Amino acid sequence: MPNEVLDTLAASKLFSGFTENQLEEVILHMNPKPVTLKSSDRLYTKGDIADRCWLIVSGKLTLKRASLRSPFRRMIYNKGSVTGIQGLVDPGSERVIGMVADGKVKLIEITQDGVEHLNHDTQALLWKNVSRLLLRKLSICLARESSENY
Repeated sequence: MPNEVLDTLAASKLFSGFTENQLEEVILHMNPKPVTLKSSDRLYTKGDIADRCWLIVSGKLTLKRASLRSPFRRMIYNKGSVTGIQGLVDPGSERVIGMVADGKVKLIEITQDGVEHLNHDTQALLWKNVSRLLLRKLSICLARESSENY
């Protein structure tokens, strides 16, 4: 499984631009670990304390939100896609949605622990990538919202 962890990190936009040495540093300090869910297993629920995020290795997740019009939304991820990034960016906050496995899902779990032990350049690149991911998510949400209003 260690090669799968390294391969998933390398394929992820969260670790885009990282050298092999930087990825090894992430493995050493952030201790990413594989997780497997069965169909209908909950990855997290609304109100859970955000303290980690996950990279998708394979499978599909269903987003559960507080919307009467569409309470469920299937999320299809590519290898290395991130879910639950709130746990990396704002640890200790409450999750605003839930995520459930839609069939077998393989993930790499990453906690916020250890980020402060990464060298300065590695931390800077990680936060740069986090910023890009969040800006992309915000742009998608704004585009969706504006198309619904017209």
